Amino acid sequence: MTSNTLTYTPIAIPLELRIRFLWNRVVRFASLSEDKEANAAYALEHEFKELIDMENATISRICFSYSGSVAEFEDLRQDALINIWRGMHGFRGGSSTKTWIYRVTVNSCLSTIRKQSRHQHESLDALFGLIDSDDSDKEAIEQLHRVINTLAQEEKAIIMMWLDELSYDEIGTAMGLNRNTIATRIRRIKEKITKEFRKEELI
Repeated sequence: MTSNTLTYTPIAIPLELRIRFLWNRVVRFASLSEDKEANAAYALEHEFKELIDMENATISRICFSYSGSVAEFEDLRQDALINIWRGMHGFRGGSSTKTWIYRVTVNSCLSTIRKQSRHQHESLDALFGLIDSDDSDKEAIEQLHRVINTLAQEEKAIIMMWLDELSYDEIGTAMGLNRNTIATRIRRIKEKITKEFRKEELI
């Protein structure tokens, strides 16, 4: 079972961006739709919202894997959206959209975690209340989450992309590593995960 079976609640647009988008509309309508810069800003906003709707699950999965509490999960998602918006101006399609979303979201999570002390960890029941899944899946999902949380930050990012069925080349692009390095890392990570699963089975 992979994380693709999970459904997350939609991400609310951060207040900072809602204010910016409102201002874009004011400028656009005040210019009677003749201002090319105002129209471009409005078009980018529309593109951003479509992208967020399409990649909501990807963004949420990444933030979920780095969070230790419900509050932290929401904070990481909000920061990720802000960084995705800021990065859209410079994104030129050199990689796939999903690869770019992974790179920006992982970097955003790591940056946020470095800047602030981690929230006190809550029970998995509280975190898994954010996810819709069949009861039959819950135990396996919880176990997978616990095991992934034992990994180093870079390993966590790599295995999340692998679980999301990105290719080695796409993962390499997102992480700034070559394909062979990614293949080696994934093999080692899978060995670690297998070892941790066996530990849990003995408990």
